[in-house]
Amino acid sequence: MRQKLSKTMRQQRKRALRGAGTIAAAIVVATFALGGATGISQSAAQEAATEVAYIESVNGRVVGFSRGKPVLLEALDTLNERTRLDLQINSEVRICHLRTHRLLTLRGPVRALISADGVAAENGQAIAASTTTCAEPIVSKHQGGLVSRGVASRQ
Repeated sequence: MRQKLSKTMRQQRKRALRGAGTIAAAIVVATFALGGATGISQSAAQEAATEVAYIESVNGRVVGFSRGKPVLLEALDTLNERTRLDLQINSEVRICHLRTHRLLTLRGPVRALISADGVAAENGQAIAASTTTCAEPIVSKHQGGLVSRGVASRQ
């Protein structure tokens, strides 16, 4: 036979179960929050680590394929590891390779693969780097100024 609990005992048991549920929910939320924050910071670090080059200038039409998505490239776009470039006829792109600190000029029509080791044409032939050096662009901490593309400055 089952004994009937007093009213106060039933209320105490309900409170204890509610408290345990709240604690369990807090543990689950904390676990996801910590795991999610770690996942975000790791993916952000991986994203920053895979940038191997940036576009200095583009003439014509240049399409980049990274992670299966085609993107029309412009000046100062970054290129990740294993990005494929497709240059149309009469197109030209100048790339600053961050590891070698050298400028590379590609003229279309050509397909090339960007990697941390360098740039290679689709047929496997290496693309020669120029003797001109380059550096990664830095973000300015100062406000103001004028940024324009395709406009010659008078001096």
